[in-house]
Amino acid sequence: MAVLATEMIPERSAKWYLEFINSIPMGVFRETLEGRIVFCNNSLAEMFGFTSFRDLVDYPIINLYGSTKARDSFLDAVIRNGSVVDLPLLFKKKDGSPIWCSVSARATLEKSGFIVHLDGLMRDITKNLGEEEEKPGLTKMDNPFNDFVIVMDAEGELLDINKGGAELLGFKKDELLGKPISEFVVQRFRDLFTTFLSIVSKVGGEEGVLTVMDCNGEEQDLEFKAFVQKKANGSDYIILMARNVTERIKFQKEQLSKEKFHGVMEMAGGVAHRLNQPLTIIRNTLNEVLSRLDSADPNYEKMIKIHQQTERINELAKKIGNIKKYEPMDYVAGVKIVDIDKTS
Repeated sequence: MAVLATEMIPERSAKWYLEFINSIPMGVFRETLEGRIVFCNNSLAEMFGFTSFRDLVDYPIINLYGSTKARDSFLDAVIRNGSVVDLPLLFKKKDGSPIWCSVSARATLEKSGFIVHLDGLMRDITKNLGEEEEKPGLTKMDNPFNDFVIVMDAEGELLDINKGGAELLGFKKDELLGKPISEFVVQRFRDLFTTFLSIVSKVGGEEGVLTVMDCNGEEQDLEFKAFVQKKANGSDYIILMARNVTERIKFQKEQLSKEKFHGVMEMAGGVAHRLNQPLTIIRNTLNEVLSRLDSADPNYEKMIKIHQQTERINELAKKIGNIKKYEPMDYVAGVKIVDIDKTS
């Protein structure tokens, strides 16, 4: 790609362009969505322990990431938002040693709207993180794409929280610090949260959906990514970055409810249609028998009762066939069934 770039502009301009890119004191890169570096500067190469940018051209960038999850996290953020700004990610150098980088990137689209490249800047923030005070801050972890960012110790005690996170919970920051974050996890998931802390501490990271309760008692669903940050003195803390996906999950539940309703309607229509023919035969036969049966006959009252119950079944079949809304009702042992009277 570097050669192609020089062919597109005059020789002097190409030389100036490459000198300019290589003089920038941070990594500049262009990569494909599949994960190949097609262009970068010398600063990026040196950052990762390579001699020159030529050593990285066509290099599989996944080899530079600390984990495949970190790569997936980056791609997901860029594809969903079009760009990311100062996203902290864990990478590894050529020799395998870890390096923390702040990444800013945007998606380059072709006319059809498909992503062809990811262009970005990368700077080494490993030293900055290492020099943070004992109580870690969120300056480098907070960005517009994270609605909720917290730092907690291995036991889940809240050490720091960003402005968006405090506002989401509905408290002032000072009111939250020092409290166990489990206090804000909904009751039904608190035992799982303890397991989550254990998993993060053991494997170094985890992701999923966490449901918390705000000050108004409203549930908030957070799609999170969490990872362990080790301090020089040996103590560990956990950084959790999340997006509020409450509305998205609510929409998904509504869609699922609609699909259930459509399923109920289709089933109801089929049942009503199947019942109609045998019911018609039974009703006609009963009417014929009753018209020939004397009221003094000992079986007359029994036939009247059968006729009445058949009419009730007929009315139920009509209601089933005319269902307009989905209304459940309590049955036995906590089971819910469709309330026929309220749905038609």
